[in-house]
Amino acid sequence: MLASSANVSMKFLSQLENGKETVEVDSLLKVAHALGLNIPVLFDPVQTGAIVSAKRKVLGLDQITAAALCNVSPRYFSAIENGKPRKRLNKLFDVLNAFGIDVEVMK
Repeated sequence: MLASSANVSMKFLSQLENGKETVEVDSLLKVAHALGLNIPVLFDPVQTGAIVSAKRKVLGLDQITAAALCNVSPRYFSAIENGKPRKRLNKLFDVLNAFGIDVEVMK
């Protein structure tokens, strides 16, 4: 059973399969690993933070302005840039999309 091999609840799998936007990145990573998927940039919080920070600086934005453009709080934006884990997937994608950062899933 996927839920047990990924060490996540059936409720989480249901949310994931039904496109719920409150899925936590850490839980999604467990499922990806259980399925043999490799999504390194998205799930390496330090690397993701470095990419977002570099893009923001190239655009000449401060964190507060960047957060507003991404429709997230300055605190959340700062957490991403500082490599904090346990990000909400929908908010993370808001930031990545706003900066034109693509994500690939590879098997």
